[in-house]
Amino acid sequence: MLIKPNPSSTTLYSSPHEIESHVIRFIMAEKHIEKEIFNLKVDEIPEEILELNPCQSLPTLFDRGIVLYDLSVIMEYLDERFPFPPLLPVDPIEKSEKRLMIFRFTRAAGCWFELVHTIETGNKKAANAARKILQNNLIELVPLFAYKPFFKSDDMTIVDACLAALLWRIKKLEITLGAPGKAVTDYGKRLFARDSFKESLTDCEREYN
Repeated sequence: MLIKPNPSSTTLYSSPHEIESHVIRFIMAEKHIEKEIFNLKVDEIPEEILELNPCQSLPTLFDRGIVLYDLSVIMEYLDERFPFPPLLPVDPIEKSEKRLMIFRFTRAAGCWFELVHTIETGNKKAANAARKILQNNLIELVPLFAYKPFFKSDDMTIVDACLAALLWRIKKLEITLGAPGKAVTDYGKRLFARDSFKESLTDCEREYN
């Protein structure tokens, strides 16, 4: 399989199962970006790309001769580079609010993405503790999931891309929201029904639900 970057195309090196890579694939599908996606392991990334990614991590994006590898950086780059449909508000106050949500969900200490990784890779005690915290956090935010069609928004944003990838893994993570979390489940179903979300799934991710 040819996995070297094509200088004339947007190339994503993606993990077939990790949540961060799923987020980026969803965003790219939502924006109908012409791209090449290689789902692989870190040690399969071309050497010339690894040399420009000191973190040697996935997802890694190659575009216009540059290599990007931080989740938030890739998300915002894609939104500015491919502006339609916009996935962040134009208003600076609203945009800052979305950025803060993304930070809280994906990068802050004890964030939801960190809890997912702990459930998937931690010992039984740590995984059970993380599972309980994530379940409680989701139910606590039920009013925000029910408030508008998307998370605190009338239109889809990058925040929704992050949450969709997480909620798709709920069953695999052995988290049950039940009746108290119905609004969260309904919100997830709305996102899962989008053609772009279906396109974003890898073969192994399709088995999660």
